[in-house]
Amino acid sequence: MNKVTVDLQKPSFYAEADSKFYRFKRRLTYKSILRIIRKAFKKDQKFSLLEVGTGSGFFITFMEMEFPNARLTGIEYDPRLVGLTQKKVRNAEIMQGNAESFSFENIKFDIIVSFQVIEHLYYPEKMIECVKESLREGGLFVFTTPNLSGLGATIMKDKWHGYREDHVSLKGYDDWKVMLEKHGFDVIYTGSTFFSGIPFLNKFPLGFLNWGLLFTLGHLRWKKGESFIGVFKLKKKNEK
Repeated sequence: MNKVTVDLQKPSFYAEADSKFYRFKRRLTYKSILRIIRKAFKKDQKFSLLEVGTGSGFFITFMEMEFPNARLTGIEYDPRLVGLTQKKVRNAEIMQGNAESFSFENIKFDIIVSFQVIEHLYYPEKMIECVKESLREGGLFVFTTPNLSGLGATIMKDKWHGYREDHVSLKGYDDWKVMLEKHGFDVIYTGSTFFSGIPFLNKFPLGFLNWGLLFTLGHLRWKKGESFIGVFKLKKKNEK
């Protein structure tokens, strides 16, 4: 069995509260991701999406609302979070699975997404291989992860909130690009968010600037933000 960072004997840090106000806040955090997906797929289009690591299920719930004809699937290692997500969704298929060893046999997805998951894996390249096997040629892989190259990590050093016991595969901005290219992906977009890892920039009045940038832009093409975001396309077999 693969070594994992999830301790099922302790309460899950990722079992998030659910209320109308909290859903509103969570939707704002996914605003820029949904914008990326809207550019790739029309609202009524039929396409397939896999989310690796659903957490409490907010993103896949928003996808159901926005893309009613999409075939949505999610995997999550923690069975408690699987249960929370299953209660939220209407038609999406949610199952327990390991991000380093999932397989869907002959099913290929049009897009695979994963948010703040890959840093929890002891062997992140195993996840990338699983994504590659489960994605159609030309399909998209979108993921986010704490950015070791960001200003937060640089300024806060060992006090940076990205340094956590379960964050076992933190990497820098360019490291992720190199890893994905090595595994046969083309870079469509890479960027990062803003300053949430620097405490004084999250307090009044500077906090309004940081959160305003997050809610309006989401991310920029720069290397120094708090969270890396990458959009990659799986190369076709005849492409070098």
